[in-house]
Amino acid sequence: MLVVIAIIAILAGMLLPALAKAKGTALGAKCLNNHKQMALGFLVYAGDHDDHYPSGTFAANTQLTSAPDVWFKLMLPYLGNNTNSYICPSHRDTGTMYPDLPYVVDYVVNSHIIVPASPPSPLRTDRVPTPSDFLITTEDSRNMNNYNWSASDFDWTRNHYNYGSSYGIGLTRHKNQALVGAADGHAEQLKMPTRDPLAASDVVPNLGEIGDSKIGTSLWTSALQPKIYVRLDATGAGF
Repeated sequence: MLVVIAIIAILAGMLLPALAKAKGTALGAKCLNNHKQMALGFLVYAGDHDDHYPSGTFAANTQLTSAPDVWFKLMLPYLGNNTNSYICPSHRDTGTMYPDLPYVVDYVVNSHIIVPASPPSPLRTDRVPTPSDFLITTEDSRNMNNYNWSASDFDWTRNHYNYGSSYGIGLTRHKNQALVGAADGHAEQLKMPTRDPLAASDVVPNLGEIGDSKIGTSLWTSALQPKIYVRLDATGAGF
């Protein structure tokens, strides 16, 4: 009997890591699909609005509840009015949801494309050349207060990346990879720096395969060849 128990324990020890890996892969695939659906939703929205991306109130702080035109509310009809589309299934942040969120939102949008402005100042789709090269959604934490990220927000995150709380955690949820949606409607996984809350410095030198700008002086220099960028030009509005 003891031999049988020992064999079962050995087999369980061999299978559990494989099962955990398979679960992580499945959760990542679901999150990647969320990004794809959001990215495609922005294109359908643009098709309904004279080839303009959404634009509305900056999605931060009390406006998350009070403003009817923050991006995640504008996009809900294009996601079947399903707020679960904004939930990352691999979410593991500690703490509570930011109190002004009306429901869970684990993703941010690129403010250089989904322009936050009141009154709205929407960007035309033809202002984004080679849209497959530009990020439109990526990962945040539902604990945070800001869901519109510009290049300066990405750089702020880089400078607080190893901080021992939620900063940076969204970009490393998936086996140290960030999941992103692109302006052409596709989604992909990108390599990111390792997040180490015990590191001597909060700062990391770059954001892995996420680049800042194609033109001008970038806020960070990628060690890896960027697979996707936040903006076209480091000057002005970015596009």
